[in-house]
Amino acid sequence: MLFFGDEEVSDGMYYIGYPLIFSGIYLLIVMFVIKIIWGTTRYCRSQARLFGKTVIITGGNTGIGKETALDLARRGARVILACRNLNKAKLAAQDIKDKTGNYNVDYQYLDLSDLTSVQKFAEHINGSEPRLDVLINNAGIASVPENGLTLTSQRFDLIFGTNYVGHFLLTYLLMDLLKISFPSRIINVSSFMHKMHWTPLNLDSGPNREGMRYPDLFDYRCSKLANIMHARELAKRLAGTGVTANSLHPGVINSEIWVPMESKWYCLVFRLWKFILRYLCLDNRGGAQTSIFLAVDKGVMSVSGKYFSKSVVSNENKLARDEVACERLWTASLDMCGLSQ
Repeated sequence: MLFFGDEEVSDGMYYIGYPLIFSGIYLLIVMFVIKIIWGTTRYCRSQARLFGKTVIITGGNTGIGKETALDLARRGARVILACRNLNKAKLAAQDIKDKTGNYNVDYQYLDLSDLTSVQKFAEHINGSEPRLDVLINNAGIASVPENGLTLTSQRFDLIFGTNYVGHFLLTYLLMDLLKISFPSRIINVSSFMHKMHWTPLNLDSGPNREGMRYPDLFDYRCSKLANIMHARELAKRLAGTGVTANSLHPGVINSEIWVPMESKWYCLVFRLWKFILRYLCLDNRGGAQTSIFLAVDKGVMSVSGKYFSKSVVSNENKLARDEVACERLWTASLDMCGLSQ
């Protein structure tokens, strides 16, 4: 039996109870700090109206893409949802119309993992839309099923091909339309996880034994680093045209881009992680704020080649600031898409 002042404390309480209490307090403090860092953002206060403007949002049928579409539709823009799942896209478009009263919301089929689909989408847009004011390269995947497809139709890694190669070609093919619509904006949705890619991109075209092209360009981190490098190179090449290009980290979000694998242990960890994210991280509306800010705020109309987080310029991975590497990625990307210099 132990004594604290005049109070008698049992050994069990001393050796078990107090450590548990202090551990609980410590955990709550840690969770509060994480909530402040992950679960807060700057909400876009711009009152800009977008009547007469056209916006394309890839992956605009769900998550932060849909929240971005909702906001821009409320501002009067013509919004085109570029999506792989047409059923979800149709429902999302109708929901946006109902909530905003803006019936100038369309949806079109786009599979970013298939460059033929990207070409057909771009041909349709170039042939039917007189202008394009904002292109938001938002769609992305972060994982693939354990026993599912791992390569794109052109045999790139599925994650890298969807998140980067498809968006590179889409932007390239819509560039003339963006130029004639100036001032216009290109927005690449990246992630802070690009900072976890610590080595320069290996642009050896391969293929490897499995027939994968550019076999060292794979996974989510690599694709998000490439998104930032793409925006920086675009900014350089589009200087003086009235078209800007920026990238962003939307925040840590309880997102639908993470798909559980079939592994029993992975599923268990995945569900636990999703449960934690629900309480500590941004919701989709919060995650859309930096995309909205870059699409509408007049203060960034002439800002280009920057990386934003919480609607302010932030520091990207130093690898993304290597101008030679950005130019080499551009050249390799032309090869990936079958385009000439």
